[in-house]
Amino acid sequence: MIAKIFPKSSGSFKKRIRYIFGCTKHDHAISEIRTISLNCLAADPLPSLQGGSEKGVLAMIAEFDQVETMRRMSVDSDRPIKPVFHAMLSLRPGEHLNDEQWAQAVQTYMHDLGFGEDNKYVVVMHRDTDHEHVHIVANRIHLDEDFRLVSDSNERAASMDSASDLEDMFGLSKAPRPTETWGTTFSHAEVKAATSENDIPHKARMIAKIAGCIERTQAEGGDMFTLVRHLRRQQVYIHLTKNEEGQPKGIAYEYAGKVISGRKLKRSRLTFHKLITQEGISYDPETIHELEIEIARRDQDDQNGVEKRFVYVRFFSKTRRFDVKFEPKSKAEREIDALVEAIQRFLSAIFGIPFESKKEKERRESKYVEYYPDIALTRDMFIAAKMREHDESPSI
Repeated sequence: MIAKIFPKSSGSFKKRIRYIFGCTKHDHAISEIRTISLNCLAADPLPSLQGGSEKGVLAMIAEFDQVETMRRMSVDSDRPIKPVFHAMLSLRPGEHLNDEQWAQAVQTYMHDLGFGEDNKYVVVMHRDTDHEHVHIVANRIHLDEDFRLVSDSNERAASMDSASDLEDMFGLSKAPRPTETWGTTFSHAEVKAATSENDIPHKARMIAKIAGCIERTQAEGGDMFTLVRHLRRQQVYIHLTKNEEGQPKGIAYEYAGKVISGRKLKRSRLTFHKLITQEGISYDPETIHELEIEIARRDQDDQNGVEKRFVYVRFFSKTRRFDVKFEPKSKAEREIDALVEAIQRFLSAIFGIPFESKKEKERRESKYVEYYPDIALTRDMFIAAKMREHDESPSI
């Protein structure tokens, strides 16, 4: 079961209630809508809607809106509030709950989020897709003497926990937690635009690029510098916001001219805090100045031509010489030096001779042993290279 809470809003409930009952321009035909439960004085508006009248819907809207009017008359406060709550519970394709089970599920879910019988609510089911789902519209204002608001502190965590409990209660398949996936939701406008252009939503493309870079960084045991370089190669750039101590407190991602905060992309994985504490991307606060310099770069890290992608190194002693071409993960000096040192140790271990190295940029005419970071070096590589060199040398 997927539980989604839509952004809360102030003002009238008109837009949300008309939407869930199929009065606005969307794909939900009224015949595919069923009222599951409500605690309003107003009658179920579906019968009148099926007869072509919105009179019942307007009566329900007025009842929901009246609660905030009563609160303003009783509570001496100018603090703005957002009483309009809208959530959706959705099953996987092929799963089903009957009306009584849906009513029980919604009652449990709303109780877990802090709603009570003194909160106006209405629940309807839409059946026009391959997965059953219900919409919940509720008023966050309690109809008590204080007109308290339902707290939204830790709301999303409570929502996920409640959905998990409902899966167990009704024997439904377990949906992965947001921290276990890269999936996200997209607005109707994003999906519509992507469909018309035969493309996936911009946000989905951005998340896919970022997710791949994070996973590559994790596989390499890399740090924040490594992640920045991988992102840059995907033409994704980051922007940091800093706290009073000059340390990162927020992160946003830029791709194709659009900048979206990590919180809006996927708050459970892509904020700066989550990158460090959950995704395991190490960061040393002492390196903030160097990190900002790295972030400011806009070149593509060795992606603009073969001559920039490879480093050519010649290892030689008095009697032996090997030319090695390798492709580093980055052109950062410390990584190149580490790779060179590793090759030197390898050659020294094989031949028992201390080797010196000289970097040569333009040596394409030489016969190289090619080294890639994800392929282990073996002695056979060097033997094969020497045999090729011998076979191709002119005979006397």
